[in-house]
Amino acid sequence: MRKTVAAPAGALAILASTMMAGADGPSNLHDLTAGDPFFYTADQDIKADDGQREMLGVGRPDRTHSGIPHLPVFMGYMNTNYTYRFVTVAEQVFTMIGEGKHGLWRVQDNGTIREYLKPGATGLKEGADPLAVENEGVVGSDYASFIPEAGWDGYRYPDQKIDDQGRLTFIDLPITHPKYQGKYQNHDPIDLPNFYCTMSENDFPYALQAMDFAFAQKAANKVGPLGKRAGLDVSENYTRVLRLSHFPDARTWVNTGVEGQDALHVDWKPVDTTQTEAEYYLVERPFFNKPYLFVAAVYDNRDNDDLSYVRPAGPYWDALGERQAGLKTEVTQAPRFHLEGGGEAAAVGTPLFGVHHPNRAAYKGGGACPLKGGDWGRYPDTSGGAGWPTNYEEVTPLCDAVLVDIKFYSNLDQQEWTDPKKYLANAATGSTDVTYKVMPGDYGTFTDPYNTAQGKVNPDAMSVPEEITLTYSSVASPVEFERPAPRSLDTAQMVPTPSTSCRPIPG
Repeated sequence: MRKTVAAPAGALAILASTMMAGADGPSNLHDLTAGDPFFYTADQDIKADDGQREMLGVGRPDRTHSGIPHLPVFMGYMNTNYTYRFVTVAEQVFTMIGEGKHGLWRVQDNGTIREYLKPGATGLKEGADPLAVENEGVVGSDYASFIPEAGWDGYRYPDQKIDDQGRLTFIDLPITHPKYQGKYQNHDPIDLPNFYCTMSENDFPYALQAMDFAFAQKAANKVGPLGKRAGLDVSENYTRVLRLSHFPDARTWVNTGVEGQDALHVDWKPVDTTQTEAEYYLVERPFFNKPYLFVAAVYDNRDNDDLSYVRPAGPYWDALGERQAGLKTEVTQAPRFHLEGGGEAAAVGTPLFGVHHPNRAAYKGGGACPLKGGDWGRYPDTSGGAGWPTNYEEVTPLCDAVLVDIKFYSNLDQQEWTDPKKYLANAATGSTDVTYKVMPGDYGTFTDPYNTAQGKVNPDAMSVPEEITLTYSSVASPVEFERPAPRSLDTAQMVPTPSTSCRPIPG
């Protein structure tokens, strides 16, 4: 067994300063484990004369004594506005721990995908109809929803729709467009908003390996029923998705306001998620053609349709056809949420960018809530919206009406620890019968005078043989992991901009 000794704080400070001496920064920004996800066995070496070799072989061990393979461990962090969130992966459990009561904005996707003109492509001329059959070839080859190699330049502001050559620099396609080969043809109507906020800087390099690993596991890109109704499974908009669960003491909070006072008197109360259902996600979504990580929460009440809406116009609405029936076509400006302890309350937004942003004006970052949906664009110019060009303008953000505790986890192997078969010691054998080899002898004989004077005999005492076979009631495979695809050198070296603002600020 490896032994550890607690070091005094002063010694740890000296150790930390020694490790960083002579370096401009961490040696591996992507992974705080120095690039080795099995770092915890780096100091272990089984020798040829060590009896443990019968179970582990010689050299660095890669499994436990019971033959269960070791699993990789990752650690990383991300931040916006110098507020940090820490991610870990251990034993195929992902965690993200950040701040409590983080403010969210409401946005709702409108059933379309914004596609941008690729560098060097011909594209469509001004006035061309992107939905016309004769333009399907150009739409398929010359436009894309995400152009990683173009970086920031792949995005176009709303006022840059036509370039100097008279070409459409972006187009909006309904998710039912032939370009997507029918994969969304029978998609649930997108009638729910998501309440979101930025978790990372662009490219999230300090959490990149941890997130690449998490997004490659079995639990990734699995979207629940509410998430589908919010369009989180439309991969052209949400490139990677991981569903999260709250730790037991974490909550969603809704600002109910203060009775008898104006809207600037605030009071957040915990939401009863047994009545107002909730699904939580960590999503990767291109923003200004750069990958960011966002937390997204989707809610729906069991007893009303306050949160539901579809605009009854446009190509997406038309594509719904018979599924239009029964859809709610009016926005509920202040949706109700059920509260813990009983009752319900309408969400009250603030006119602020966020309650944790006391002075964005100091660095020309705005500070006011955009108060409408749509493309973020040139905010803090008042033309800017609350999110993306695929969002309804009329579904307003209700800035910080809803707060969420950034205290989440996800079982990356899609197996709950409540499963009685998971982690049993026979997992590596593939059999319900496991034979254990032990040093034989008579074990458990009482020798304490208190017991011997009274002639007490240990009922558990027995003569233990050299081999004992246990028969388990079931057997399951060991927990496994998926290896993420390697990144290209170009994307592996991405670093964030110097600003940690949660969204770009126009220069």
